[in-house]
Amino acid sequence: MEVSDATIKTHRNGVSPVAQHVVLAMTEDEKGLFFRNSPFGLKHSAVRESWLDTSLVDAETIEDALKTMKPTILVTAWSCPRLPEAWGQEPDFPIRYVCSVTGSVKPRVPRSWIEDGVIVTNWGAMASTAVAEHAFLMVLALLRSLPLWEDCMADETSMFEMMPRLRTRVLRGKRVGLHGFGAVARELAAILRPFHADVAAYSHGVPHAMMEEFGVTPCLDLRSLFARSEILIECEGLNERSLNSVTEELLRLLPQDGVFVNVGRGAVVDESALIKLAAEGRLRIGLDVFRHEPLPAGSPLRGQPGILLSPHVAGPTWETYPHCGQEAMRNLQRYLRGEKVENRVTLEVYDRAT
Repeated sequence: MEVSDATIKTHRNGVSPVAQHVVLAMTEDEKGLFFRNSPFGLKHSAVRESWLDTSLVDAETIEDALKTMKPTILVTAWSCPRLPEAWGQEPDFPIRYVCSVTGSVKPRVPRSWIEDGVIVTNWGAMASTAVAEHAFLMVLALLRSLPLWEDCMADETSMFEMMPRLRTRVLRGKRVGLHGFGAVARELAAILRPFHADVAAYSHGVPHAMMEEFGVTPCLDLRSLFARSEILIECEGLNERSLNSVTEELLRLLPQDGVFVNVGRGAVVDESALIKLAAEGRLRIGLDVFRHEPLPAGSPLRGQPGILLSPHVAGPTWETYPHCGQEAMRNLQRYLRGEKVENRVTLEVYDRAT
């Protein structure tokens, strides 16, 4: 069933058309990850469904593939290449809804598509709880010197002999800084509350009143945030402003034996500075994200006694991925019924996103 020009025109005016073509643009592995509990299928008489295996296309060939398939709705995951911006200006451009089962849409969806009225959704805040929990895990692990446990146990020393080396600490009452104030930071504010932590935050463009709603002290800039923090959790999105924003100078504002955890994006931070400060014994560092992923085997970040590494697993847990797939299915059903979709990526959300 082909999508007619009249159908596209009607849908652009906000009325759900009789016929839709949904294309699932992802790999076999991604289908298995997000739809393993409930196979993808809308079971709608006016909907034709197709699969585009994105392991077989790239940024140069995806336009031809999509022009052949003529989807009105595109369901994407991480492997989907950058969608061709110029195609969105063509008179027969059919796509009216991009439903991402993942969080980041910026690497795939051109901003101009949203400006021209294409609806875009993602997994919203579904991953934020998991990321916040992981950041919390890393903070506690570093305060209790987990990277040194194995060596201390291998030496068969007593607890009293270990303590001068481990210098274990508690979280309660500590001054915690959050760089970023999206869904992850807001979850962290709630997690830290029972520990009576003094939480402050900085994120360009976020109203101070929003931070204060969550019991968080707003800072005027990054420098003041780092200068007041004993523990700094990096959870800012990656954009032109945040790229390389966390410098060695800022990191040295943290106190001796301070804690720095990054669950945001690797390119926000100067990794060479982290290696230097870890080697000096200056900071306790936890990283779930890196400039180059997967982290190369020869990376100098590996093997540093003061750095705790995790393999970018702070995001959705194994049990969460099917929930993300189910939420995408619910959004597709809402859209087909002409209802308001959830987790819509507006221009404001897009501009702040990684």
